[in-house]
Formats: sequence, structure tokens, C-alpha cells
Amino acid sequence: MKKILISIIITFGFIHTEEWIYFNNMTDYEWGSGMDFSVTKVKPDGSEHEIILEDVKYSDISNDGTKILYINQQQLTLQIYNIETMETISSTNEIPPALYARFTQDENEILFMSGDQYASALSLYKYSFLDSSVSLISDSLSMGIYNMTLSPDGQNVVYFKMIEDENSEDYFMDYDVMITHIETGETIVLTTIPYLDFNSLGIWDNNAYWSDNGFIYLTFLDDNGCSQLFAIHSSIGYINQITNNPCLNSINYFCFGSILGTQETDLDKFIYNVCDEYVGSNVIWMYDIESDESTYILDFVGENYVSISMDQSWSPDGTKVSFSEYLYGGMITVPGYMRIYDTVTESIDTVGNILNMDDPESYYVASPINWIEDSLAGDVNGDSLLNVQDIVIIINMIMAGENNLSADYNGDGVVNILDIVAIVQVIMSN
Repeated sequence: MKKILISIIITFGFIHTEEWIYFNNMTDYEWGSGMDFSVTKVKPDGSEHEIILEDVKYSDISNDGTKILYINQQQLTLQIYNIETMETISSTNEIPPALYARFTQDENEILFMSGDQYASALSLYKYSFLDSSVSLISDSLSMGIYNMTLSPDGQNVVYFKMIEDENSEDYFMDYDVMITHIETGETIVLTTIPYLDFNSLGIWDNNAYWSDNGFIYLTFLDDNGCSQLFAIHSSIGYINQITNNPCLNSINYFCFGSILGTQETDLDKFIYNVCDEYVGSNVIWMYDIESDESTYILDFVGENYVSISMDQSWSPDGTKVSFSEYLYGGMITVPGYMRIYDTVTESIDTVGNILNMDDPESYYVASPINWIEDSLAGDVNGDSLLNVQDIVIIINMIMAGENNLSADYNGDGVVNILDIVAIVQVIMSN
């Protein structure tokens, strides 16, 4: 059987894994009532899209794209939805989550924020789905900075805690930059930075990025009160100012510098905003970590709104970056387009049609966004290709009486000749 099958399929080609961008799609907006969302994925070229969960706004997605983490706003619980099994597990609601939640290195342990989002500060907790335990990591955290940036190995989290302000008459505060080991709870204070109290500034958070070069990148105020890009060493707290952009005055409601939010930990480059008050908008730049150089990309200036870029996610090969934006029109703020910047051609495309709630291919893209390469059923050798090499390995598995989840192409729980036939049909169709 082995020789016959190999002779039949040896001439067949192969197929690659598929790439999707996951995001929260605003499906409805009512003045005074808020927004409705659905978890959606779309091909990077916009050719296909699929709704994963309706009436849900997700917070994070697992690295393999199989699990969706979100906050159930009715029950005030953390929930994990398994895309493959369509099963959902829920946390207890001993401490209700608010705003954010994300996976740690162990997908059974979740970081989440709790507290009144309209108060002066929130608290950071760790929740375990294994034993339903809750651990406080820190309280009195900044409302203006995203407090769940993970280290490249996923074992530590950096967050920003307000300290006593000697001048209570202004909006500027000092924040300790703190790192906690998620498992042991060991905590260090890296340094203290000046920042603006964002309590009244709505939805826009500043975002840090922790690079594998040992630095944590963040925008905060320089000695002249201008927002600049800085790098903080994650071990010794050494601060290096990267940009030196002029500004007319300090951060305002719709124009401020920030790294676009990301849940990725292996970037060579990242996108950030520079507040250019001369043109009245946030100008988008790309910073190359290795070369320590920034490249101007563009700015979006609308006739009746201000565009503020929010999140970023990079293609698996690192050549393209998708990013989202919010459109601020004075009275309302809604998610905007998804843009994709190609670093090779230096071009930008928009995914989806013109913003129109009645158009199913018009995407109102809210954070977070995640560009994911789907795992490929049948890819038993892990090379992201489905071809004759995988079939040969599966044949050997069958003859040896072995079982493997990735080899079970048709999902019937058994690895046999039917899986081989199904894979051959897929290869032939492509």
C-alpha cells in the first residue's frame, strides 16, 4: 500500500497555510447606548471574511489562533472560547474584570484589569482557570498606559503605577515603571517617568513594547514637556531618548504620541504616532529596532474628523503591518479602517469598503488586531506546507499504529487511509 500511494501522489503539489487578521468589528452604533461588536477575521487582501463570535468584543487570542479570550459584560466574567471545539469556559466573578484581559505564557493563567474605569486608577490581577484563584499584582495603576505588556519570554509583565504627586494643581503625574514575574510575584521598580494624567481623556491608551533586545519602548514627556519615544532598559532602568520632536505644547485630547498597541513580542520594527500639531493630526512613523532609525509613513487628515491610529499587527514574514484607527469627530468616536502598509513596496492599502453599516464588507476595526497564520491540518512535519512529505509521514504513522492530532485531517479521532484521501483531494484541488 505504501509504494502504491507514494507513486500516485508524488506528482502532486503543495498548499500553504492561510493568513487571517482577527479584529473586533463594530456592527452597530447608537448614540447614548454605545457600540455592538463581533469577533471577525478577514483575509489580508479583503477577499474573504468570517464572523467568529457575535455580540462579543475579544481581548486576546492564543498564539495558534484557536482560543479567544473576552470579558462577558453581562456576567462580568472572563471567558475563553475554543474555535475548534466551539466550547466556552468561564471564570468565577469574585473580582469583576474591566477593560482588558490577556493570555500569559500559560494560557490557563490570565491577566486582567479590575476597577471603575472612570475612577483614577485600576488594579492588575492574575486569574487561574485551573484552580479559580485570583492574585493581586498591583493597584493604583495608570489609566493612561496599557498595563499588560509582556516580556519576550512571556514570564514578566511591565506596568505603570502612580506615585504621590507633589503638585496637585496640574495634570502631570509621576509613574513608577514596575516589572513583576507572573509566576513568582517578584517585583522590581525600574525607574520613574513623568506623564500626563489621562483620567479624563477617554479611550486612548499609551502602549509600551518590550523588545528582545532588552529595552522597553514607550512615549512619555521630555524635559520640555514634549512627548518623545524613549527606551528603558528592562534590567537596569537606563533611559535613552530616541526622538527629539518639537511640539507647541503638551499632549492634548486628540493629538499625542504613542506606540500603536500590539500583543506581539517578536517585532523587528514597530509603528508609532508623533503628534504633529502643525498639521493638526497624528503622523505615523516606523521605528527599526536594529538600525535605531525611524521612517515617516504618512498622516491621515480627514475633512470632518481626526484619525488616531490605535493597534498594529505584523504579517508572519514581517514585511507588512496592519493597523487600525479611531475616528474622532467632536461628538462621537468610532472605529475606522484597517490599513496595511507594505514595507517592501512602501504602499498602503485599505481593507474593506467605504465605511457603511449596511455593507457587510465594510469593517469598523476596533482593537485588538492580530495577524495570524492558521495552523494547517495534515502538516505533520510543521513546515507550514501540505504536500507529499506529510503524506509519507502519515502513512508511516498508520503502519506503525501511531496517532497524531495534526495527522487526523478529517477530525474523526482516528488516523487512517481516509485522512490520506482527504489530503490528496485538497492538494489536487489546489
